[in-house]
Amino acid sequence: MKNKGLIVTIFALLLAVNLSFSQSSTKSSKPQVTALSKVNVKNYNRWYAGGGVHHIFVHADLRNFGVNDRKGEFSYGFYGYGGYMFNSILGVEAKFHYDDIYGEPQQWSNGYDVRYTGSNLDEVYFEGNSYGVRLLGVFNLSNFAPSGKRYQRRFNFAFYTGIGYHQYTSKLYRLDTEELVVDYENNPLRKDYASSWYLPFEFGASYRLSRRVDIEFRPALNINHEDDLDAAISNKQNYELFFTTSLGAVYKFGDKRKHLKWTNAYDEALIEIGDGGSDFELKDIDGDGVIDELDKDNYTPKGVKVYGDGTSIDSDQDQTPDYKDKCPFKKGKPYLQGCPPTKDTDGDGVFDDVDDCPTIPGPISNNGCPTIPESVLQELNYIAKNIYFETAKAIIKPRSYGDLTRIAEILQEFPNVRFYIDGHTDNVGNDTYNLALSRRRAAAVVTFLENKGVDGRQLESRGFGESRPIESNSSPGGRQLNRRVEIQLINPDQN
Repeated sequence: MKNKGLIVTIFALLLAVNLSFSQSSTKSSKPQVTALSKVNVKNYNRWYAGGGVHHIFVHADLRNFGVNDRKGEFSYGFYGYGGYMFNSILGVEAKFHYDDIYGEPQQWSNGYDVRYTGSNLDEVYFEGNSYGVRLLGVFNLSNFAPSGKRYQRRFNFAFYTGIGYHQYTSKLYRLDTEELVVDYENNPLRKDYASSWYLPFEFGASYRLSRRVDIEFRPALNINHEDDLDAAISNKQNYELFFTTSLGAVYKFGDKRKHLKWTNAYDEALIEIGDGGSDFELKDIDGDGVIDELDKDNYTPKGVKVYGDGTSIDSDQDQTPDYKDKCPFKKGKPYLQGCPPTKDTDGDGVFDDVDDCPTIPGPISNNGCPTIPESVLQELNYIAKNIYFETAKAIIKPRSYGDLTRIAEILQEFPNVRFYIDGHTDNVGNDTYNLALSRRRAAAVVTFLENKGVDGRQLESRGFGESRPIESNSSPGGRQLNRRVEIQLINPDQN
């Protein structure tokens, strides 16, 4: 019953807004312009999608701001959503989110017991994760009234509200011993995680970067229906709040010239019916000879020749319009200002502008850089298993010299191919020491190979310490396999 009043209020607000937009006046001989009148929504894009990151403040029996900062006040999450505009004012969004949540006791908490635990509220803290979805109504505030700047508006403001549902894996711990008190993720009395409905209220401020992309800042207040978001149920407060501050990007779909989200219906209606002294007026804001209603690009630079649909002429059809194309009658690449690539220094069929090794021939599949058969790389690493070092040192044992000499002979058969020499250790000893040891051992192998005639420019040594085990370090055999040297091909994308 406690939510019915809010639902009725929201419904009444939507009805009142719709009725106010539907009113018309007969006092003027000219059609009355309202926020939704005379605009054919089929002429505009409606779909959009967005995503980003947000910061979360939890304000419940426990909270993560204005406290002792055991973990810090900053909890983060990410989100994504898709939206659809019914008209330039109203729309709908479906949104998902995943959050990291945390909270500690706040002031004046020592008088409240945490139910079912035997602990006081000032003796515990919680942490966990929340993930869920919400369905939001969109109220585009910027389009309620004439903008005064029909074609130059960069900012848009909107209000969002609806209903959300999320599950959370909150865990309650004692502050002094860090003993687990309540665990909603593994609670034998529940069949699933704790969950709740919640009411979101969001305000969005968007900045239009381009026809396709916006940047949006969106703070939100969320009222949780249940009292267990922080895993602590007490008499301190029944409703729990969490605030989010979001920053993300929005992509607008469609091939129309404008999106309804950025279409002020007052101004568009004036364009369509004419806002001068006459009852009818044709608009051509970019002066290209194509009226705005039929123009697919209303922002063509002055003096540029256009097709009948208002788009700039592109004689060679290379996606670079003639006024930007330095080779307007030769099909080229946009990043070369419409000109075709002409130089291939190494003659491998990959032009220099996209060749990662422009002076060394290589296949197109490897971006113009040389490569070797996979079987040869496997042979190299099979031989590399026989490279041994003195204990805790970067000194190669003499019994490895023959295998290293064979590796050097193979590498010299591929003088244009570059390789990583990677050193690895087990987990015995200090992490920092193991990392340094793996680097010294890899460098020792490179030095040996260079002394055997391998061009040093082919080789690059790296050390990873114990960070990349191939077997468990729990047994002597596993640790032995993890103490190794590997030879990897340097791909162009890794440079």
